[in-house]
Amino acid sequence: MSWILRYAPHLGFRSLDMPLFLAGVGSTDPLAQIAFIASLGFAGVQDPWFATRPEAVQLRMASALSEFGLAAGCVVCGTPGSIRTPLWNTPGQAARANLDVELRRAMAAARRIRADKIAVLTGEDSSSPRERQVETMIVNLRWAADIVASEGLALCLEPTNARTLTGMLLNHFGEGCQIARATGHTATRLIFDTAHVQSMDGDLLGHMERNWDLIEIVQIANHPGRLEPETGEINMLAILTKVRELGYCGLVELEHLWSAPNLETERRGIDWLRQADAMLI
Repeated sequence: MSWILRYAPHLGFRSLDMPLFLAGVGSTDPLAQIAFIASLGFAGVQDPWFATRPEAVQLRMASALSEFGLAAGCVVCGTPGSIRTPLWNTPGQAARANLDVELRRAMAAARRIRADKIAVLTGEDSSSPRERQVETMIVNLRWAADIVASEGLALCLEPTNARTLTGMLLNHFGEGCQIARATGHTATRLIFDTAHVQSMDGDLLGHMERNWDLIEIVQIANHPGRLEPETGEINMLAILTKVRELGYCGLVELEHLWSAPNLETERRGIDWLRQADAMLI
């Protein structure tokens, strides 16, 4: 069961209790999820909160990924709680020390599963002017980019949907691109999440083509609702076709929910993706 693009289903991007194939596997056990994903011939898995799992679980997962020959998607710098704080955009030694702890934890986790991409999200500070926050973030990204680049990693900024993930500093894809370019460092890159970009900016193909030099990760979910690729207003086949035309070799992270949490919907989604992928030749 071969695929043209390298897809990576998630193991729980909103919660570790909500992996993509919960119905198909019948368990949230990440090892069982990994085995199921491998059985479908996918190239990898996405486990954004991997760094928050117990070390013993991390080690078992790393072994399973190696056994099945699966690649690992991005690891988030921070926890579901800390990414909603101004983690990257607060000045001062104490804030830098806190960021350093989170970054080192993410790097250690990434090394464990041989991931090479660290996702960067940060909350806004309502008490500070936005311009100052952006300046601080750029300074922190330059500092962090030197650290991660020394280990072959990349920092990947993720602008998010302000309607569903409130209080975040970056909401528009263009803002993220401007900040990445301002760092002047090749290790500062972007996550192109179809649902986030569509919800805030639209013009998915245009944003992708204009900023392809910065895009490190492609994540797909339809809009509205972050549902399966075939459900919603995004022409996902057109997105996948463009990704293929642009020569993307990374993982296409399947970061979506299901319109109905059942086995039938999961099977239909897998079938749709397989048919769509076969059209990319």
